[in-house]
Amino acid sequence: MPPGRRIPRPPDTPPERPPLPESSDASITDDAAKAAGELVALAAAIRACEACGRRGEARVFGTGYPRALVMLLKDVPSAADLESGNAFTDEAEPLTKAFEALAIPVAWVYGTTAVRAGETAPTQDELRACSAHLVGEIEAVQPRILVAFGPRAVEAVRVLDGRCGIRVPAEVPQGEAVSVRADLVLIATEPLPDGVTGRDAKRRLWRDLQAVPALIA
Repeated sequence: MPPGRRIPRPPDTPPERPPLPESSDASITDDAAKAAGELVALAAAIRACEACGRRGEARVFGTGYPRALVMLLKDVPSAADLESGNAFTDEAEPLTKAFEALAIPVAWVYGTTAVRAGETAPTQDELRACSAHLVGEIEAVQPRILVAFGPRAVEAVRVLDGRCGIRVPAEVPQGEAVSVRADLVLIATEPLPDGVTGRDAKRRLWRDLQAVPALIA
């Protein structure tokens, strides 16, 4: 397993997650353990993947609680992500502070990338090639809210094209909650790193994230 890789695992005392519609009788711990196992299998598939031209030894994996309510998605890994093997390495601190200010436990958040290697902007073909991994991640984590950072992250969800029941409309206004499946809402926001570094972009990102608590409730 590459150095720095952290497979998300359920904590000893997991946070209480609001009940899902038609929830099973399985405990939160068992549910999270099942999701963690699915994410371990997905990590192996990502490590071995050669579906597109973005091949390389450095691959980036999702990180966070395996059964998170909120999934964060950016289009491409940063240099720090590629070094650590974990998504949102640079953005973790400012986003954690933002969610804490919104009274959302960080354990309810999971972050990932649309493509898993390389720092250049992904092409449409590369987004399609990597979409199988994103589908697997969404199905494992089962978030209620998917926050897409920038138009290419939104496009990564759009190219799923009905898989696992997800359909993205032609227009996704920034900051507005758009239902893409009966149990999943998409919010488009600022691209990264501008969303956590640029003054005006940070304000817009904060405005967009303020919709999340009401959607959870």
